[in-house]
Amino acid sequence: MTTTALGTRERALLLGLMTLGGSASNTELKDRIGYALDGPARRRVNGLGLVTSDRQGRTYHHTLTDDGWGWCVDELEGAAPARGGSLGRTLYQVLGLLRSYLDATDLSLAEFVMKSRTPSHDNDLAGTIREAYWRLAREPQDWVLLTRLRPHLGGAPRDAVDETLRQMERLPDVHLVPEADQKTLTDADREAAVVVSGVSKHLLAIEAR
Repeated sequence: MTTTALGTRERALLLGLMTLGGSASNTELKDRIGYALDGPARRRVNGLGLVTSDRQGRTYHHTLTDDGWGWCVDELEGAAPARGGSLGRTLYQVLGLLRSYLDATDLSLAEFVMKSRTPSHDNDLAGTIREAYWRLAREPQDWVLLTRLRPHLGGAPRDAVDETLRQMERLPDVHLVPEADQKTLTDADREAAVVVSGVSKHLLAIEAR
């Protein structure tokens, strides 16, 4: 995927969104990166299919798509912006080192970012969730109700489980969705749901072990 169609600010916003776990509001981007993703920049990355943007209240919330994560991976080997100066050239050399590390460890960029952003005990909880999923799933991408999953998490606090599930959903191989047929849900199913961006999600699927 070429990077020449994107300006310096757009590239900074995409990489910044990546460092924030692939999902952030304009407020978070402004605080952490110095720019909000709005106007022509938002429309361009939306049009290229790199980011989805949803208005939440008075601000936009942005999420990297699979293509957006792919762009970030490609950018690790990209050339520094022409006006980036010596600092920009040095930072892009660091990105190249990161790409070499990911290749050597067979770690995806999304996995690296999430592991770097979450405390070790949350990483352990993510591993517990994955192990519980594979005890219940018949095959990869099998949908498992959170009602069935939660009892296998060793009594982990509800808030910690919910936040870990939200973080995991940002990974390319993890999916959370609402039950399509809401009439089939029991009260327990509704109680076990995790709320993500105001949407109750009842089912978890993981693509590969």
